[in-house]
Amino acid sequence: MTVAPVVLADAATSAAILDVEERRRRALLEVDLDTLRDLYDDSLIHTHAPGLTHTKAQLLEHIATRAPYRGATRGELTIRVIGGVAIMTGRLINRLGSPDGSERTVAGQVIQVLRQCEDGAWRFVSFQMTPDGEHVWAPTAEEKAGLDRIAQEEQQ
Repeated sequence: MTVAPVVLADAATSAAILDVEERRRRALLEVDLDTLRDLYDDSLIHTHAPGLTHTKAQLLEHIATRAPYRGATRGELTIRVIGGVAIMTGRLINRLGSPDGSERTVAGQVIQVLRQCEDGAWRFVSFQMTPDGEHVWAPTAEEKAGLDRIAQEEQQ
């Protein structure tokens, strides 16, 4: 059995996946369910920051009935590939509507998994957002460098 290595995505793959991510972001803001239906694999599992987990059908219903997304800003994204699977990680800041009409911001790190389908299209199979939280340990040198990089990105 040949095992595919984990590699950083090449330029063409990165561009294709970043395009899919931008289409997803726009479709969420515009409540474009047809585009989302195409971008999400039927096997999608989407876990929101507070832990609520949706299937594809549940997520589409959530978006259609609540239209919660008002803005989304991405930080630097890392895309790794294992055969026909891509794992994208990076920062996300969502502006979301609330049931009372107010707006809130949820920021954190996101892991998104996509697969390249038979038609050549990349589709999302998994999404997990871990919101920013309390850090009880002082950051290591490597963690501090990463936190500094995030702070710089957010100031831009």
